[in-house]
Amino acid sequence: MNIEIKVDNITLDTVVGQGFGYDEDGDWCSTGEEKTIAHLVATQIVERLVKDDRWNSLRDKVTQIRTEEIRAAIRPAIDEAIARPIHKTNTYGERVGEATTLAEIIADEARKQLGEPVDRYRSEKGSLLQQTVRAEVKRAFDQEIVETVKKARDLVTQEMGAQIAQQVTAAVTAGLAKR
Repeated sequence: MNIEIKVDNITLDTVVGQGFGYDEDGDWCSTGEEKTIAHLVATQIVERLVKDDRWNSLRDKVTQIRTEEIRAAIRPAIDEAIARPIHKTNTYGERVGEATTLAEIIADEARKQLGEPVDRYRSEKGSLLQQTVRAEVKRAFDQEIVETVKKARDLVTQEMGAQIAQQVTAAVTAGLAKR
C-alpha cells in the first residue's frame, strides 16, 4: 500500500483557512475572509514582538519613521496647494474677484486676527497684537526691574555689611572691656 501525497507550490499567498462568524440573523456562516500563510506568519511575528521587552521602543521608532514618511509624501501636495492659484467664491459657488493663492488667504486671515479685538464687548483690552506686545514689554520691564533691584540690594548689603561689622566689633570690645 502506497500513500502518495502531492503538494503543489506553496507561497505566502496560499490560502490555508477561511473566516467564519455569525450573520445578522445569528446563523453561522463564512465571512469571506481568507487566511493565507502570510497572515499566519505575520500573526506569529507580531505575537513574538509584542512579548519582547524592546517592543515599546520599536513601536515608537516605527511610528516616528511612518510619520516622517507621511510628511515627506504629502509635503509636495501641500506646497502645491499653497502656491496654486485659487478663486474665491460666494455662497452659490460663483467666482468672486481675481485668482489668489492659499498663502495670500492665510496671510490676510492672520492680519485680520492680529487686528481684531480680543474681547468684542470690552475694547480697552485691545487686539491680539496689542496684548502680545504689552505682555512682552511687561516681561522685559519686569526682568530689568528685578535685575536693578538685585544690584541695589547687593550695594546696600556691601555698605551695611561694613557698618554692621564695625558696630558688632565695637559692642564686643565694649562687652569685653566691662569684664
